Amino acid sequence: MKKRIGIIVLSVFAVIIVAYFPVKKIVGKNDFMSEWGRVLSDDSKEKADNTNKQDGCNYKISSVGLSSKTIISGDDIFEAGTDVLITNQELKIAKAFYILQGQSDNKAEKAAVKYVEQYNAMYVEAVDNGFDVTEKEIDDYTSEFKTMAAQSGNSFDIEKVIAQFDSEDEYWNYQKIVLQKQLPIQKYIQSLEEDYRINIGNDDDNNDDTVLWDEKLVKMQEEAVKKQQYKKIDNLNMIDKKFEV
Repeated sequence: MKKRIGIIVLSVFAVIIVAYFPVKKIVGKNDFMSEWGRVLSDDSKEKADNTNKQDGCNYKISSVGLSSKTIISGDDIFEAGTDVLITNQELKIAKAFYILQGQSDNKAEKAAVKYVEQYNAMYVEAVDNGFDVTEKEIDDYTSEFKTMAAQSGNSFDIEKVIAQFDSEDEYWNYQKIVLQKQLPIQKYIQSLEEDYRINIGNDDDNNDDTVLWDEKLVKMQEEAVKKQQYKKIDNLNMIDKKFEV
């Protein structure tokens, strides 16, 4: 199980937590990692620009966890959940991933909305269940990942992503922002899977058990999304006051 989790982390370590190698087969001759790196680099610069442009209508991106320190502009809010806000920029990045994967614009849009809703809902679940992170934990994780990435079999692919940023420092600083949500989710799901395998008396990567676990995880994600009661924001008055800065 640890090996499986490690592959997921090393393959992406970005915004979309999915398996990289099947995607690479889909895009064929296109250099997926370089293209994905450009998308992430643009997102990094967009985040910096939004920070500089913040006006009086600013909101906490979440009411829970470390990410509650992240402030966004009201005009960047796509949807509001009970405990978390989803930005247009998040949706844009997710959609770009699915387009790189070879999906049509319409299908990519639908897949992106589903993904960002699940991702943010699971972040809230992770924090609510005691899996929030500190800035020190993120710094330590990033340092460990640097070493792990350099020694991995796909280090060249990771270097392709980093090469699209203005500097390596910019890349790692960007990842630290991503980890505010991604690491709690990762820790939470890992704990749930460990508990699941202990309960069924199997701590190995048995294919049948893995399929059952994946099905269980999908149901948990769906329930987490329901709890957030997402609504598309057409007017800032629709946003709960607890998000106001």
